[in-house]
Order: sequence, then C-alpha cells, then structure tokens
Amino acid sequence: MSGCDALAALSPDDIIGCFTAALVNAGANVVCASSHVFPGAGLTAVVILRESHAVVHTWPETGTVNLDIFSCTSRLKAMDAVDEMSRVLRAGRVSVQATPRADGRQAQDTPQGE
Repeated sequence: MSGCDALAALSPDDIIGCFTAALVNAGANVVCASSHVFPGAGLTAVVILRESHAVVHTWPETGTVNLDIFSCTSRLKAMDAVDEMSRVLRAGRVSVQATPRADGRQAQDTPQGE
C-alpha cells in the first residue's frame, strides 16, 4: 500500500491492533503477536495465526505499508483484511500479489476442513 495518509498519525500499537482486528474479521484465529519498532521510522509486526502467519511492515516517512498474509485454509479471507487495512490507513494505492500455496493450489482450491 502506498499513499497511506493516516499512517503517520497512528501509533505502533494502533497499527498492530488494527491489523490484528482486520485478520480476525477476515476469519483468522490469532495465537500471538510480536513486534519491533524502529526508532524514528516504522515497525514490523508478526501475528502468528492458527492458520499460519501474517506480517505488517510500515514506513511512515513514505506512507508505505506492506502486508504479508499466509494461510493454510481458504476460510481466512486475506483480501478482506487487506481491504480493511487500506481503509484504516487511507491508502492511495493498493497492489496485491497472490501466490499459490506450496502444494500448488490457490486458496480457493483448498478443500473444506483444511
């Protein structure tokens, strides 16, 4: 995401809270979160999920945010979390790259119950 107008006004705790809430709203089961704030710069936060993990990286000085969301199930609707974060951050531009799972299946090809 780029052009994130709201990013500079949010604290690291606000961003982590919003990211965690967006993941839960998208169907994730959060196990725990850990983060590192870079003094005078952004943050990196890792959220361990029962389904896998998610990471947020921020660069407030450029209004840039990268999200990485990995899931072993199609129940987690990653795009819903991306959409929610883009609204919260007031992103001017959102670019998404979807990568198939290691077994070659796209998330929508995942059988129910996985």
